[in-house]
Amino acid sequence: MKKIVLASVLAAIVSVNAVSFAAPIRDPQEGDLKADINYGFDQKEGSRSAKDRFTGGDVTYVLNNKWDIQYTNNNTKGDNGFKINENYLTGNYRLTPYISAYAGGSYVKTETWSSKHAYGYQVGLKGQLPISDKWQGFASVGVGDDVNTYEVGVGYDFTSNWDAHVKYRKSSVDVDNYDDDVKGWQVGMGYKF
Repeated sequence: MKKIVLASVLAAIVSVNAVSFAAPIRDPQEGDLKADINYGFDQKEGSRSAKDRFTGGDVTYVLNNKWDIQYTNNNTKGDNGFKINENYLTGNYRLTPYISAYAGGSYVKTETWSSKHAYGYQVGLKGQLPISDKWQGFASVGVGDDVNTYEVGVGYDFTSNWDAHVKYRKSSVDVDNYDDDVKGWQVGMGYKF
């Protein structure tokens, strides 16, 4: 019960602070709970620069040896004041220890010349590859009715609970009044409870 309450609190913090997929849980065990937060730099909103700021993260809860559930938020704010806020709630199924398929719902809000939002879906694949005892590579690709995304990165485990990561992420967003890409580099930290 404490983990569920903590996951709810972290999800609220993540959504308020604009927290995207990050380094996956290495050797996931039933009941694991992990939260990641990212800081975006060298971001682009369309062809324009975007602000360096907290921009992405996720909260993952491992249900069993095959399934976990994940909430993800990515928020980009252009230098021109445009805001693109992506939210995903997905179920992830591990096909192998290194490859997962996911599917779920999306909610995307754009604040440009006007404020619009759309509910939709996204499906995709995620992969992770141990490089050494401490290093792992990861990547994901997702397609949906409002957003297509991909990311690639590398993570480093400081301890069995703490990790850091760097990644490149791109989303092609098409919501009513907004049809453009948001992209850039993110660095972050993760904690597994």
